[in-house]
This record gives sequence, C-alpha cells and structure tokens, in this order.
Amino acid sequence: MKRLIVNADDFGRTPGVNAGVLEAHLSGIVTSATVMVLEPAAEAGVSEASRRARGLSLGLHFVLTGGGAPASPAERVASLLVGGRFPRDAQSLPSEIDPDDVSRELDAQIALFTKMAGRPPSHLDSHHHSALHASVQPVFAEAARRRGLPVRASSAAARDALRAWDVTTPDRFFDGFYGAGATAENLQAILAELSEGTNELMCHPGRADEDLVSSSTYALERERELAILCDPRLRRELAEENIRLATFGDL
Repeated sequence: MKRLIVNADDFGRTPGVNAGVLEAHLSGIVTSATVMVLEPAAEAGVSEASRRARGLSLGLHFVLTGGGAPASPAERVASLLVGGRFPRDAQSLPSEIDPDDVSRELDAQIALFTKMAGRPPSHLDSHHHSALHASVQPVFAEAARRRGLPVRASSAAARDALRAWDVTTPDRFFDGFYGAGATAENLQAILAELSEGTNELMCHPGRADEDLVSSSTYALERERELAILCDPRLRRELAEENIRLATFGDL
C-alpha cells in the first residue's frame, strides 16, 4: 500500500501560518504539522489545533537556525549561538558543535512543546534540516529513540543512519513541493512517483499575514501552496493512485 504523510512545517511561526496549516488540514490533505515552539504564535496555534483539529498529528520542528534566541539559557548552549542567537541558516552552523548543547536545547524545546500541548510531540523534524549536521544527527537520533518518536529522514542516507540507530522513519521523503515547484502539476508528478510504503511530503501552507511578510522571504508562496493542497480534486487523484493519507502516528 502507498501511504502519504503530508507534513506542514513552521506551525506556530505566525497567526497566518497557523490559519493556513489548519485550513490545509480541515479542507485539504495535510495530515501532520511540526511546531516551532520558540515562535510567539506557537502556544495559540497548538491550543487552536487541540480544539479544532484533533486529527492533526503535531510534532516538533526543532530549531537551531533562523536567528532567534534558544529555549535554554544562552550560556548553557554557547556552541550553538552567534552573539547569543542561532545562526541564520544551516550553512552558518559551526562545523563542530558540543553534543551536550544540542541535547540540552532539544530537551528544552520538547519540554516546551509538551507544556503547550499537554502531551509529547508525535514526531520530530528540524528547521532547515539542521538535524543532518554531523554533530546534531546522533543526538537527535538518540533523543527520538529514547522517546520512541518517529523522525523525518530528509535524505536516503539520513534514513539509513536513523534506522541503524533504531529510529522509525518514513521510507521516502519529497521536498520538491516548494518555491517554483509548488504547482498543481508538480504535485501530481510527485504523487505519481510514490512507491509502496510510507512517503512524506513536506509543505509550507499559510496565510501571508503582516508578521510573515515582514520576517520571511517565503510568504506569498505559502498561499499558493495552501490553494493547491485544498483543491478538492486531490482526494480523487489520491484514490485513483491508490494512495492512503497517513500520519506519523501510523508508523
């Protein structure tokens, strides 16, 4: 059987992102989302999801990039920071990071999620795929294994490494529904590529509110993603391709 997890990243970033993700779940094909617990709209978004979208699988979007402040006291995670804040992107992460700092920050963000949601996350992934970093990946994998949480495998090599650490992952990952690739035609092509087993499609639906437009270079594109993900024809196409929507909980 072909199973498809459609995961919306960046939940909690702004009220507009929250609104778009919830719409993409309630009226579209999004089945899961990962929460940026350090963002100001995270707590309200998780609360709203618990009221309106109990079928939405909520995980943690672990953040080590983006220029914000950590969940931990800065002095306890100094190797992760530049001037007391996370670097802007994954390419700017130091080549070597203290694994204890990674572990402290990951534990702190999981604790924040659990406090907001009243339960642990259903799964883990990472902002800008920072969990692929050589100093981060083993710590990330051990935290997931210890808690029994599934993890996004954003490459075949990451999948094999995570499974070697006894961490559950989907079989395949698709990140092409983004930017110029966020078109109905490209999504149809991705669906046609799915194989037997569990596939994850990453997406970024949202409403381009003022907070998002002022802080992100990827804002208006989220509305295009949202419209495509909510196209009622998608359900018929999934049925025709014998694809069943799934969540990380199904793993």
